[in-house]
Amino acid sequence: MSTLAIQTEALSRLYGRQAALDNLDLRVQAGRIVALLGPNGAGKTTLLRLLAGMLAPTAGGAQVLGDDSRRLSPANACRIGVMIEGHEPPHWARLQWLAALQASAARGFDSGLAERLLGEHHLDGRARFGRLSKGQRRWVLGALALASHSDVLLLDEPADGLDPASRRALYGHLRDQVNDLQSAVLVATHIIDDIERVADEVAVLHRGRLLLHADLEDLREQVREVDVPATAPLPAQPLEVLASGVRGDRRSVWIRGGETVEARIADQLGGSTAVHPFNLERLFLALTSDAAAADGRPASPNEKEEVAQCA
Repeated sequence: MSTLAIQTEALSRLYGRQAALDNLDLRVQAGRIVALLGPNGAGKTTLLRLLAGMLAPTAGGAQVLGDDSRRLSPANACRIGVMIEGHEPPHWARLQWLAALQASAARGFDSGLAERLLGEHHLDGRARFGRLSKGQRRWVLGALALASHSDVLLLDEPADGLDPASRRALYGHLRDQVNDLQSAVLVATHIIDDIERVADEVAVLHRGRLLLHADLEDLREQVREVDVPATAPLPAQPLEVLASGVRGDRRSVWIRGGETVEARIADQLGGSTAVHPFNLERLFLALTSDAAAADGRPASPNEKEEVAQCA
């Protein structure tokens, strides 16, 4: 049975009158990598800071490893790895000092793994953090986070500044660790192709609201993008519309229909349709377009609702 590692209930955070997070309910099980996607300002970093105990919620609450995120026990605090955008070590710090500091904070720190990961980028422990390139600094932080062998990892753009091969390597190491240790991982990123290769689930945030949280393999099996005449009616149950948008005389509709989605689409919409395989980036763009969010209502797997496609 899966163990719940992260849970939020009606979690909200205001900055003045602006809602960075709005009534967010999210659950992450141990052994799962969740890709946290959203445009700039969607609330991704705010969510990670709330879970890490760096911020207090305006309303609602968050639990990590069974503790309130603002009152983590010392034992559980040592089991959580955090890599948050904008929070870097001092530039004068040498890498060997950073590794020692991380080892004192994380009870499962693996010094050998840290050395191997730093060695992949030919990084010497005597090097000063501030003299590294942006990509090298991100690799160092990622290496230290992975070497901590944390039960929960909260990662904010961990591959930012890395070249494609390094991004793939970093996420490959992350996938291996989750497989071995059953860690729960929440990764905020803009680079969908990279995280899609290793993620188990996807959670889409827009304007502080959770638009979609679903198993990625289920989406691949059950969701299709369908091109139909603009005048065609939207399908009824048992098909479920996740997003929809009109361009000229055609309409693109993202439909969830279970394992027999193609047969059900053909049954309801007939031969005037073109059915395309699931594409996470296109669904993300449709869900997070300004027109889609104009009425402020989230599109969820349990609620059929039409939203417009990004132009």
